[in-house]
Amino acid sequence: MSILESFDDGRIELADFDPSAQRPGDLVTVAETGPVKLYSRAQVREAITDGVVLAADEAHVSKATDRFAWAVTAVMTLLDRPSAPWAEVKNRHHAPTGDIVAADDDEPQYTRDQVSQAVNNGIDLAAAKERCTVAEDLDNLIVNAALTLIDDPAADFYTVATKCYSESPRVIRSWL
Repeated sequence: MSILESFDDGRIELADFDPSAQRPGDLVTVAETGPVKLYSRAQVREAITDGVVLAADEAHVSKATDRFAWAVTAVMTLLDRPSAPWAEVKNRHHAPTGDIVAADDDEPQYTRDQVSQAVNNGIDLAAAKERCTVAEDLDNLIVNAALTLIDDPAADFYTVATKCYSESPRVIRSWL
């Protein structure tokens, strides 16, 4: 069922969606394709940070390495400015106050596509500029973990593995 309303001599169609599929506090907006869930900067920061922890734990490496710190900074920078140059990522990384917490940090404002683009591009940019390489299996696990965790904050490695890969968790661990 859709509802048509008149507005400024035009027709606006409000698309239906299943509100029971949403969690408390989710903000949904309507795009051409239908309802779109929005995420806050804080949710993205938590998902990428938790994705790093999950990946580092599975690879048995320290989550405190520069590799991960640069990746998180790049993701958060590109979330706000998708075309930001590496110099801007470096400035944010070396800022004395750490990651910038904005007044609208908890305000849902990013679509899943924007989050995915920032996570993928941030991981790739950090690998290219900081480590002079392309993203590796561990980097790809971070991407998949973060994008799974943004939708399901309680997800674990098994959930990420079964949702994102066509291999068993054991095989994925062997890549790390």
